[in-house]
Amino acid sequence: MTPTPAQPFDPRATLAALQAAGVASVLIGGLARVARGADEITRGVDICPSLQPSNLLRLRVALAQLEATRIDGPDFVLDPEHLHAANVVTLSTAFGELKLIAAPVGVPRGYDALKAGASTEHLGGGLRPEIASTGDLIAMSAALRREQDLKRIPALRRILELEADPAAIVKPTPVGVEQLHPGLPPGTALDGELSHLERSRRAGPGKGPGVGR
Repeated sequence: MTPTPAQPFDPRATLAALQAAGVASVLIGGLARVARGADEITRGVDICPSLQPSNLLRLRVALAQLEATRIDGPDFVLDPEHLHAANVVTLSTAFGELKLIAAPVGVPRGYDALKAGASTEHLGGGLRPEIASTGDLIAMSAALRREQDLKRIPALRRILELEADPAAIVKPTPVGVEQLHPGLPPGTALDGELSHLERSRRAGPGKGPGVGR
């Protein structure tokens, strides 16, 4: 569903309403991939909610505040049985599309399994959603078997590698002195020649801007 001027897409507002109501859920789908670092455009918010009765009561409150109405079928009953039967419930809200997914393909145990690998991400303004792990996002994309989902997997795997080894983002490629000075034997020390890093270390803190992470 493509948002119109009468129905703006504001994922932060949707997530804020869920958080304010105390809804236990894990963010999945396109917005979760973007939050993990994927380069793509998403048009909706997909969540896998806890199906505990008390949580579904909180979800009902949030959906009322979001003015949510179902757009992919008849009105539904917000209970575990009906959510499992529908599996994906697509809603129109005041802030764009919202999907409730009880048991995502690739993670059939739903909320409990996703919660185990999810992390709380601070998105600013007090917004702290639980976001599915990159590994689970890969599993869901692979299980869907759609061309557009399979094409996302290499980028997600690269993100997973960087999460496991953040230093790889800025890890330099070793360069030997023989590459800088052809003809010299490997390991030759050059008198008076310091690396940029060594010059910086010896100079101490400067007044210039630091290197961001």
